[in-house]
Amino acid sequence: MVEQRMVDGPFEQEIVQRLGLMPNLFRSAPSAPEATRQLWQFAKSAYLDTPLPALFKERLAVHLSRLNHSPYCLTRHFGFLVGLGKPAGDSASRPETIDRARQLLARPLADPARTAAALGRLEILQPPLDIPEPGSDGEADLFEAASVLFMQSADSDRSRRAIRHAFGNTRFDLLAAFLAYLRTAHFWADAHLLTIDSDVLALAQADPELAVCLGCSELPDAGPPAQQPHSNGGDASDHRLRRLLEIDSVGVLFFDHAAGTLIDANEAFLAMTGYSRQEINSGQLTWKSLTPPEWMRTASDQIELLRQTGRLGPYEKQYFRKNGERAWMMFAGRDLGDGTLVELVMNIDDRKRTEAALRDSEARFRQFGEASSDVVWIRDAETLQWEYLSPAFETIYGVPRTAVLRGDHLASWTELMLPEDRPRALESLERARRGQRDSLDVRIVRQPDGVMRWLRIRSFPMVDEVGRVQRIGGITQDITALVSASEHQKLLLAELQHRVRNMLAVIRSIIRRTGDSSDSVEDFASHLEGRITALSRIQAVVTRDPLAGFDLAELIADELRAGAAREDRQFSLLGPQVRLKPKAAESIGLAMHELATNALKYGALTVPRGFIRIEWRLDKHDAVDWLVIDWTETGMSGRTLSAQRQGFGTVLLEQMLPYEVGARVVRRFEPSGLCCEIRLPTDDILKR
Repeated sequence: MVEQRMVDGPFEQEIVQRLGLMPNLFRSAPSAPEATRQLWQFAKSAYLDTPLPALFKERLAVHLSRLNHSPYCLTRHFGFLVGLGKPAGDSASRPETIDRARQLLARPLADPARTAAALGRLEILQPPLDIPEPGSDGEADLFEAASVLFMQSADSDRSRRAIRHAFGNTRFDLLAAFLAYLRTAHFWADAHLLTIDSDVLALAQADPELAVCLGCSELPDAGPPAQQPHSNGGDASDHRLRRLLEIDSVGVLFFDHAAGTLIDANEAFLAMTGYSRQEINSGQLTWKSLTPPEWMRTASDQIELLRQTGRLGPYEKQYFRKNGERAWMMFAGRDLGDGTLVELVMNIDDRKRTEAALRDSEARFRQFGEASSDVVWIRDAETLQWEYLSPAFETIYGVPRTAVLRGDHLASWTELMLPEDRPRALESLERARRGQRDSLDVRIVRQPDGVMRWLRIRSFPMVDEVGRVQRIGGITQDITALVSASEHQKLLLAELQHRVRNMLAVIRSIIRRTGDSSDSVEDFASHLEGRITALSRIQAVVTRDPLAGFDLAELIADELRAGAAREDRQFSLLGPQVRLKPKAAESIGLAMHELATNALKYGALTVPRGFIRIEWRLDKHDAVDWLVIDWTETGMSGRTLSAQRQGFGTVLLEQMLPYEVGARVVRRFEPSGLCCEIRLPTDDILKR
């Protein structure tokens, strides 16, 4: 037989964490400890972690374990089912009452007629079905089919087909793996002559009828506790009672029923609470003094249940330790018929603290998800149904979450995308299923405004302790502004490249034309500096926002002010607001510079009464829309005016401006000063 020992290593600690206790089934065989570890791995993959409902697995294990010669597996799974440990390792699963679990023990194991009827019903069901609720007719039919498969009887093939038909291939494979593990556990328990775990043995000893149903009434130490454990004299307890009190993993308490006074307890309870044997013998400890005020109602209800039925629990409550701290414990007990209540106590404080920590963690996660402006989501890796979807979904997609959280979650989600993006979204989820992280950009038509939005979806696998992908997590971000900014940046870069090429061409032309029209190096340098400076002023404004255009009034005023002309006293501007395209602004700006330079050297700005009036208007002529700029100089009366030699300004106005922007230029030298009309087609120069 495998001996009991303390839980001390990481292997044992893992088992206690998952199951809530350390069963004899997984206590390492001295000769081959690795074999036990392999059995534990099998248990995790086929029993604990398989996504079948926890109560269904535990109830089926109890039902089928009655077929085994040794009662070990039956008693152990029965203990899990009623809360001695965690049902199928699931701390969130609510255990069944002993009376409800006892009903499983009364079910017939083999009846050909009943089995045939159950298989017939499964064969005509509309698949695929969910695993039935505990205690339902559907569960009974599935138990019948599973029993046939488990025993490999003559109807095994039919049973296999019926289960596949009714519940689908996936659930059939999960069920088959679970049955394989259960048969392995049965063989292991028989081969090692495993003793019944002490917590279940104590439960059976406190309930002789249950002990018979579990098949352990004939085992040593399995009899009922002796009567009158608190009486004076050497016959106060017999051998069976002493062995019950020796259990080191479950507390055993004896209360005086009427007074509610604790009259005896085993060492396990003393270790749980910190009380001494002397304090118990003093008779001062009562269930009321050990129970916190807010749990008094629950305890009183259980005492009333005890009076009516002779039993209480299993139920959970907090208990006071001697140092005033509280501990979570689970209680179950019965009236021994002589005024004594015996209770079995399990310390579940660690489990409760773990559950509370998980609840706090989940609350923090939900708080994070609800506060995030991005969509936070989690999908089941097998079904791809959403398990969590944060409120930001409604803001980004424009539809309520309820619209995509019913029916096929995947289809209702992809239908929001543009059709050409849907296959890539599905491929991304498949990659996450295979354990890969992924990121992709998709487009949706946001409802109800119909605006197209760009979304970036990052997905990642969420794995269990053995590396199997159980869920897919993800974050979805609206990157429409980012995409728009990127496109704008590309446009600006292209515009900049175009502007640089044009600028170099203009500078080459200025240099060449200036050289052709200059009499000396000094003259060349002076003219070139002025023209390059004029060009740089235009570029400073254009490059601030190439797409906004250049204000015509600002362009002309800058050139006149650069020549020291003062507005109102030496020049005036009049015309509608007009914005020029960058290329046109360069050409017109250079033209204004040449006219201003000419006025400063030879024209109106050389005389005290000289004045320049610049007006512009929009005109339609010959079915063409024109921008007409009139440059009129006055104050030159009495001075001889004539056209100078053909310099750069003349070439610019009469040749370059018509070539670059399709202008028509007319210059007249009136007695009062120069008049110049520049007519430009608006389609090519104006920023709309």
